[in-house]
Amino acid sequence: MHIFLTESESSLAKGFLSYAQGICGLHCNVFQGDTGDVAELQRQLTAASPDFIVNTLQFDDLSKIEQSPDLAWQLNAILPDHLAHISLDLGAALIHISSDEVIGDVRNGAFQEKDTVHPLNTYGETKWQGEEAVRQLLKRHIILRLGVLFDGELHDGTSSEGWLQTILAEAQKPQDLQEAADISLSPTAISDASRVIVAIIQQLDAGADCWGTYHYAGVEPISRANFAEQVIELAQERELLTGAEMVRGVSAAAMGLAGRQALHREMNCQKIMDHYGIKQRSWRPALVEAIEKIADQAQADQQVAADENEEPSA
Repeated sequence: MHIFLTESESSLAKGFLSYAQGICGLHCNVFQGDTGDVAELQRQLTAASPDFIVNTLQFDDLSKIEQSPDLAWQLNAILPDHLAHISLDLGAALIHISSDEVIGDVRNGAFQEKDTVHPLNTYGETKWQGEEAVRQLLKRHIILRLGVLFDGELHDGTSSEGWLQTILAEAQKPQDLQEAADISLSPTAISDASRVIVAIIQQLDAGADCWGTYHYAGVEPISRANFAEQVIELAQERELLTGAEMVRGVSAAAMGLAGRQALHREMNCQKIMDHYGIKQRSWRPALVEAIEKIADQAQADQQVAADENEEPSA
């Protein structure tokens, strides 16, 4: 089975490649070049002739996206349209990764795939348009909406994946960390999301004929404030923090997020269970592992610095 990824820099792409490496029969290629060069993208895809194209490429830095809407439209909406056309020409299936940000506010229970979306920001709107481009052109597609992703890797600040590191950095400042107590979301470990993507591809390759839009997120929605408390508690146990750090829950309005982020966007994940037998997993064990990884890396960095500063013996 031949899989082609549109990029290899995001944590989701790295997680997917790492997970797929251990599975016999999966062969992965990654696009090399400027994603704005559609002709080169088509050339590499034609040469690879994959069975599945996995699109993890997106612009999702909410702190910068409003200042760079053109880039958001290019990567989140226009690129999926190009990929859908190329997939159609090659006879390949397209696995397009989307986000719970397309949903908007959910007020009457968990959001289902068939429900009408109401995106509240440029990221959600561009991701929705990318979904629609794929949905309208290509029958053999999977649109997979994921919850808020996290892992224990270091990030450069250009995406939303550095969520844990942002919380830890803010917690080290003199003032208490403020987080929205009225915004609930579904944390989702990148390792878990990678497992789900591979499981879908394997079943499709085996003959499953379940195409369309699906939801997946970690079990148990939680407020941003409570999630930050979990992160800080675990970090204090590993001495990443001093033990005096506190989270102060405030309103989304107080943080300037009212009308820009949905207060509730819990996704119903029953469809992916019914069609693929994929059960939701708790994000809590993965959070422990992520903090452990960050702590281990911090200790290793400290040891390297200590070794470099050690005076040579006479």
